[in-house]
Amino acid sequence: MRDFTERLDCPPLHGGVHPGEGTRNAVLSLGDSTYLEILGRDPAQPEDNLDPEIRDLAGSGLYHWAVGGVDLEELRSNVLAEGLEGSCLVTGGRVLPNGGWLGWKLFGLRNHSFGALVPFFIDWTNSEHPAKTAPRGGSLITISVFSPAPDELGAIYRILGLDITITPAATPALSAVLQSRSGRHVLRMFDPTPRGYVI
Repeated sequence: MRDFTERLDCPPLHGGVHPGEGTRNAVLSLGDSTYLEILGRDPAQPEDNLDPEIRDLAGSGLYHWAVGGVDLEELRSNVLAEGLEGSCLVTGGRVLPNGGWLGWKLFGLRNHSFGALVPFFIDWTNSEHPAKTAPRGGSLITISVFSPAPDELGAIYRILGLDITITPAATPALSAVLQSRSGRHVLRMFDPTPRGYVI
């Protein structure tokens, strides 16, 4: 949070805790429907609640990314029709610091070899989008994806309706460029690429 406060246009806003997952978050808006979630350990929860992958990460980096504004029922039907494996639609939520409720539905692919290069998908149901309630810290300029198997990953992106160029590279990677009043800031995914949040 200190790092983003220094680099972006305002301090992140404490978002809340994820009960049973061992984490809490802070958020910064990057646009009307885009935001940055800063995820960290919740010291009020047992460390055993943490996913082992998150517990073992060292340093900081992009862990996963999500796409919104998608009909999850239709997306799941398309994914299954194409022979890919997807999760059920999972409902979740958390209590906001003001006592309100932020609810969502999630969908994600399963059993593929690209880890967090493949996003998960979220529908905020009747809740107000976090990008509209968090302080504006800057803007998302671009996302760049790199893979040693760009054709295979590109085929998955097309099924998911993602129009993102994949650059051939020896090592898989993802980066995001943010713009703030202090300039441009590149956020890079952990290396090696995490498995990411599994729905």
